[in-house]
Amino acid sequence: MKTLVLGLGNDLYGDDGTGLHVIRRINQDSLLQRDLTPDGEELVFEECPLTGVALLDVIPGYDRLIIVDTIKKPDPETGKVQILEQKDLRHIPGPSPHYISIPQTIELGEKIGLPMPQEIKIVAVEAKNLYQLGEGLTPKMVQAIPHIIQTIKQLLHSKAQKGSDRI
Repeated sequence: MKTLVLGLGNDLYGDDGTGLHVIRRINQDSLLQRDLTPDGEELVFEECPLTGVALLDVIPGYDRLIIVDTIKKPDPETGKVQILEQKDLRHIPGPSPHYISIPQTIELGEKIGLPMPQEIKIVAVEAKNLYQLGEGLTPKMVQAIPHIIQTIKQLLHSKAQKGSDRI
């Protein structure tokens, strides 16, 4: 099985860059990478600031996709993690192809014949500081990174994970 763990976000908007920081931490530690990789699995950890149609340059060709990204909630608890499946995401139409949702991106890739992942999980991390211009994560989000990485490990090593489970 070929799996992509994709950290999404924007470094210029505080905690919105969480997915990028998680992947950087993993890529800086070869022992952690080995610990995360199930036997016999090809695993790629990639950080990506892209959205919408541009993701079609990144995600085709993998059997499984695990996305690490922040989510907007009404009263967020910074660093709280929720596991979502593709079906849990809303199909929010965007004002242009650059703003289409992940489910729409996957659907478009399938319609044009790209080999899209058949298993998709999202490690959704709650954050308060998503739109404030400024580099770097808040101290609370930095403290949450080990838990986020542990959640990724659980997903990688468990095929029985259910959607919308809280970890």
